[in-house]
Amino acid sequence: MLRHLVALLFLWMCYAMPAAAQFYPTQYRPPNQHWQQLKTPHFNIIYAAENDSSAYRMGQLLESDYDRVQSLVGGTLSDFPIILNNYSDRSNGFVTPLHFRSEIELPPIKGKGLNPQTGNWLTNVGPHELVHALQLSNMSGYNIPRLVGLFSPDLARSFHTAIPSGMLEGIAVQHETEALTPHGGRGHYPYFTDQFNATFSSSQRWSMGQLFQVSSRTLPFNRHYIGGYEFTSWLQQKYGEQTTRKALDFYMDYPFLGYGVALRHVTGQWPNELYNHFEDDQQSQLAEEHNRSEQSRVLSVPFDGRNIRRPQWVSGHELLFYGSFYNARPGFYRYDVQEQNLELMKATNSTGDYRYALSPDGKTLVYSYYETDSIYNNAEKTELVSVSLSDGKSRQLTENGRLYAPAFEGNSLLALQTRPASSRIVSLSLTTEGTRNSKPAPVFNQPGTEIKAVATNPVTEEWAVVANRGGQQGLWFTRAGTITRDLKGSPDLAFENGSIFDPEWHPEGNRILFSSDASSSFQLYEYNLNEQKLTQITDLRFGAFEGSYSPGGDSVAFVEQVENERLPAILSRNNFYGKEIPNARFTQTKEAENNTYTISDSLINASQQWTTGPYRTGGSWLKPRTVLPYVDEVGNSGSYQAGIGMHSNSLLADQSYSAEISYFEDRGWYDISYRSKQFFPGYKIRLNSRPLLRPLQDVGTVVQQNRSLALSVPVPIRLNQNVYHTSLYLEPEIRYNQNRLLDVPPDGQNSDFVGSPVINLYAQFNYRLQQNIRDLQPNTGLTIYSELEHYLGSDRTVFSYSGNELTLSAPQLTGLRGGIYGYLSPLRRWNQSLRLGIHALTQTGFVFDNQSQVSEGFSELVLPQSQNLVGFDTRYTIPLTYVDDGGLLLPVFLSNLYLVAFSNSVTDPTENRWIAQSRSVFGLGIRAQFRLSNLAFNIGVGVGYEPTRSNTRFFIGDF
Repeated sequence: MLRHLVALLFLWMCYAMPAAAQFYPTQYRPPNQHWQQLKTPHFNIIYAAENDSSAYRMGQLLESDYDRVQSLVGGTLSDFPIILNNYSDRSNGFVTPLHFRSEIELPPIKGKGLNPQTGNWLTNVGPHELVHALQLSNMSGYNIPRLVGLFSPDLARSFHTAIPSGMLEGIAVQHETEALTPHGGRGHYPYFTDQFNATFSSSQRWSMGQLFQVSSRTLPFNRHYIGGYEFTSWLQQKYGEQTTRKALDFYMDYPFLGYGVALRHVTGQWPNELYNHFEDDQQSQLAEEHNRSEQSRVLSVPFDGRNIRRPQWVSGHELLFYGSFYNARPGFYRYDVQEQNLELMKATNSTGDYRYALSPDGKTLVYSYYETDSIYNNAEKTELVSVSLSDGKSRQLTENGRLYAPAFEGNSLLALQTRPASSRIVSLSLTTEGTRNSKPAPVFNQPGTEIKAVATNPVTEEWAVVANRGGQQGLWFTRAGTITRDLKGSPDLAFENGSIFDPEWHPEGNRILFSSDASSSFQLYEYNLNEQKLTQITDLRFGAFEGSYSPGGDSVAFVEQVENERLPAILSRNNFYGKEIPNARFTQTKEAENNTYTISDSLINASQQWTTGPYRTGGSWLKPRTVLPYVDEVGNSGSYQAGIGMHSNSLLADQSYSAEISYFEDRGWYDISYRSKQFFPGYKIRLNSRPLLRPLQDVGTVVQQNRSLALSVPVPIRLNQNVYHTSLYLEPEIRYNQNRLLDVPPDGQNSDFVGSPVINLYAQFNYRLQQNIRDLQPNTGLTIYSELEHYLGSDRTVFSYSGNELTLSAPQLTGLRGGIYGYLSPLRRWNQSLRLGIHALTQTGFVFDNQSQVSEGFSELVLPQSQNLVGFDTRYTIPLTYVDDGGLLLPVFLSNLYLVAFSNSVTDPTENRWIAQSRSVFGLGIRAQFRLSNLAFNIGVGVGYEPTRSNTRFFIGDF
């Protein structure tokens, strides 16, 4: 059995790496980072010079947690690279097996995604990514991955990535829940667990496959984190803490059996049996919970996949909120509570906390969004935007401000500003022109205190500040002049085993509304400052948060978890739950060191001996990280060349290369490419010598050698990457081609080389493309592309063979092709969309394959000898169903099925009877998007009918 698996693996490797494949990616990083490195016993932490304290803290966290995580998932790390960057505000962390490393963005995550009681951002993200890193390094015993590791350790680690994503994330969330801080981790966090409970208690309960597979079409989109944790936590409790490690070891020994068989080996139960037991236990646990009151009125929102955030009253009968949907554009909407009308005011993305500010006169909205850098990869900054509620006109207030969570304060704005692993309060003046270029003034910045929100009293000069200090997230009442002193003290409101979020003042300024997870789920609370009395005002089963008062203060609007959606709800004061909270519960504070992840004194002392210094790329990256055999067909001849490919990239991924050496017809061949993105726009060099097969009269087929040297400069520019996407891509290239014939019978002669310089220019412009969550192609926008290729040379030589003469030449050829595609959606509500395209090609010789513009629906080649073609095509997509389900034992997961109606008309406009000679095909097909394990596929079957020839063709392919 093992012998056959090894043979299959080598066959897969041979075909997996086609010639000139770019195995390792490259990226542009912002300049002037002044990279440093910190060496710890197990890690090499790369960071920008000003982030040294964050680097030391990260090193201490990881070294302290190393043994626990190793016991959980196995593996060994040595000099493992961790890159800390501070140039992106869309906080994230990941581990990749390709150039095995972790990368973490230092700006703290915004919003409620992580449990504040875990501690700060570094404590949340570092140990979580350590679980992934150690797991990927676990090769178990002598097995297939170890064999693959002889050729590519990176590829060997990639076997782990075939495990369903929920299993990978589930064990990492399990670790952060059980091993870091008391009550920390997402498993102790109702904002996270309420989503599972609400869906499990509904008719939309997740299947075994849905627990673990990434969801891109169905809420919630972090389902694999939630479901993966719930099942993994149950599995560890039921079968022991070593269950996951044993399953990983078995899986790596027998990877082609899949992870379901690994679970069967460890637990003695097949996945469906495990799920049945898991389901029964979860059902019993939920049945023990008391039924909460359902006193709120959930509002009807006329779209699917509703995720509503921060409803705010703009009048007595109208709400403003941020919404995203399956079948509508994300952004700020106005909602008439009486008429139940919904109107899009501003299509935009939003920062993860969704906090925005309404001006005191109710005429202006200020919010923050992620602005994508136009040239550098993974560099997004939070910027403030002002929108007029009367006409919807907007203007960006800041440039590279990195501001979010705004609040009006007189003629100024208070906002939070990104700091490395923290945040600070700043003030931005609104009284002068040119606010975009004004510099925010710092108001409060205290190490160890991470500000989450600021709310200004509409009547007095008092502020409510929510901040996290040592894992305790409480609320302080303060003023501009005393904030530094006040926030050094204990919070005015805090729960021992809960956190405070979403502060909102009552219109009269004597009460404040907030949400907290101090009970078993998120609920709304009201604090009366005059009476110093705290009241719980909601008691909903699956949570309430992000509340706001109506103008008269007699009702509140908030977000309620309903099955897998988050919907706006209204609660009148007459229906408040009204449970008074004893003072002892909300005035208790805990010492920071009792909740913060503890680093031992011995490790702190040892860390003082860790070495630091400037980071240099050096030349060690030139050593191949991957060496794989490959087989490639020469043309369509049925003859194959075999060889090896060597691939690598630099740690910062700003350089990469691939070098493929092969053997064919008693000769060596090569294809070498190098990419550099050390500066914008970077460049690519490719040098190759490739075989072609050419038929000769009276001789047969001989080998033609084609060699070239090319220099190209890819230039991607992102002009707008908000809801609408506008971008420009240019790639000029210059190359020198040479051709000759080899070993021509009967004398085995080689011809002389014939060469020609070639210039090529490709350009593509995308204008305002937009796609909703369940759209299958853009519903609006334009794409324009063109490509020009021109051969400059005219070299020629006469070659004699077998009494014949052959003239080899490099003619002056020119080819030009291009097209325009437009998208529209008359039935956007149902995620249907239409693409219309016009494309043309003209060339003096066969520079381009003219069939690239011809549909596969035709039963034969269309005008194959024409050097001029014009085509028109249409493509209409109709989603049929979003299955979003699959299995674990057989890891096939079907996302959706959709119908495609298409047409394609092609003609040569230079022909006299070009209309009569035109060809048209009309067709219909059904396509499926699915995954095999974590590999995504899109396949379809279609039928094309050509009415002028009564030809019908059934085919599998694109249409």
